[in-house]
Amino acid sequence: MQFAILISVLVAVLLSAFLLLTHVHSFFRIKSQEVVVAFDQANRQLFESLEQNKITKDTIVSIVDVKTSKQFANYHGVWQKRYTEVDVHNQKAVRIAYTGAERSENTPNLYIEDRNSPIVVVGATRLEGKSYIPKQGIKAGNISGKYYQGNALYYGRVLESKTSLPEMNPEWIRYLENIIQGDLLNQGEVIVLEKELKNTFYNPLQVIYDRGSIFLDDEKITGNIVIQSGTKIIVGSGAKLTDVVLIAPEIIIKTGVIGSFQSIATKNIKIERKCYLSYPSSAILIDKKIIKEGQQNNQFLYAKPDFVIDKGAVIEGVIVYLNKNKSTNNRIKTHVEIASNATVIGEVYCQGNVDFQGTVLGSLYAQQCIARQSGSVYLNHIYNGKILLNPVLDYAGLPFVNSKYNIAKWLY
Repeated sequence: MQFAILISVLVAVLLSAFLLLTHVHSFFRIKSQEVVVAFDQANRQLFESLEQNKITKDTIVSIVDVKTSKQFANYHGVWQKRYTEVDVHNQKAVRIAYTGAERSENTPNLYIEDRNSPIVVVGATRLEGKSYIPKQGIKAGNISGKYYQGNALYYGRVLESKTSLPEMNPEWIRYLENIIQGDLLNQGEVIVLEKELKNTFYNPLQVIYDRGSIFLDDEKITGNIVIQSGTKIIVGSGAKLTDVVLIAPEIIIKTGVIGSFQSIATKNIKIERKCYLSYPSSAILIDKKIIKEGQQNNQFLYAKPDFVIDKGAVIEGVIVYLNKNKSTNNRIKTHVEIASNATVIGEVYCQGNVDFQGTVLGSLYAQQCIARQSGSVYLNHIYNGKILLNPVLDYAGLPFVNSKYNIAKWLY
């Protein structure tokens, strides 16, 4: 009798354990399915937001049955940072990404404003893809006895440009003007500079600020962090910066720096030799200098460029020079200098003059190209510069008006 009772108890325990195990497996299967559904919905929601292309700092909340979704989008340097969150039965999935304007069939490889002057190609210059140029067209020329070496003047299509560059999204311009004035200091958590810092994009923004100069040489800083100086930021070759944003009047990136970050300045930017800034990096100069009407052309002839990309530097992403000053006094001044053997894989956008001797794999937009050679300035000349096709098929970049958007990078 006791043996029978023992057997009954053991059977009951085994059955209970089996039922419990079955219930646990069923529970985790359901929860796993809910997690998969939540991530699928979060991904779908983020891609749908690319079509809407709305910028808002306010979080949009939507509740449908058992699903709660949240989303917002705002600028973060050049790119739009998009956040989506989906909660299904307390199973939460979050997706964050940098997004930028995608290329289209009409995206220029070269765009020079129509200033009633032809484009003159000299030396080893090569123009591929779609070139939007003044109605006077392209012709070959020479500088100090060095002639154009190509078999054709261009390798692609030539279309007529307008008297102004393609327009950027005005919301983005306002955002840049606000953050250089310190707008982010009121939005983020102010922290001190340390040797190693990391802040995921799931957390609120962190800001490092100093009125004086900031020198970065052996720091390792990653993530949702802005470093802002009232005077100057210098990045040494020992610094390891990933996805951070630098803001200062002057920014100098020293020889040999390797990283992936964004720089925003108001006076000068210099990217020295053999730097490698991987995608999605950017460097933006918003020129606030006022040109006095009394200044003579020879003052601009010998003036140093505002924005320099030195020999051997490689930037994957975006180079931008913005200047609303349309004075004709500075028509011979170099605003952006891209030295020989310097490479930009992405876009260069210059509301001024570009002295261009390097290589752009993507797009170059400029009011005018100039060549400073042998003590002279040659207007609308391209000397040894190469415009080649962008090898990144799903490239996402500058926020032009009425553009479609794509993922530049998934964030963490």
